[in-house]
Amino acid sequence: MKILHALMRFYSYLFTLFLSVFLTGFGAVAYLSGLHNWKIDTFIWTGEDLSKAMLLIGVLGGLSVLLAFFNIFRGLLPVMALAFFGLIVYGFFFQGYRFADAEAFQGTIALAVGALGSFLCSLMLFKRGR
Repeated sequence: MKILHALMRFYSYLFTLFLSVFLTGFGAVAYLSGLHNWKIDTFIWTGEDLSKAMLLIGVLGGLSVLLAFFNIFRGLLPVMALAFFGLIVYGFFFQGYRFADAEAFQGTIALAVGALGSFLCSLMLFKRGR
């Protein structure tokens, strides 16, 4: 059972870290290039606010993984995993995003299920001893 809990925590770490690195990379490139005339249909922000939000969310997600991994502050990882899940669901399903085909829709469903799984697995951090 301990192995299963460890694997679930590891999955949560990896998924959150992957999304964090992705968002930090996009936000950093956009913010450092100074070109803020962009919009992504799945985010509620546009322009410079989008660059700052992606950078902030990505850094905060990476920090939450590090803090949880080193057992300093475990409560931030489930919050960030839930925020990622909320952003994915809201951005793709409630913003009126139009999918190119059924395969894109299935991929987005898989991403949302993966984010939900990451949140649920991050709750295993509270079973972990100090």
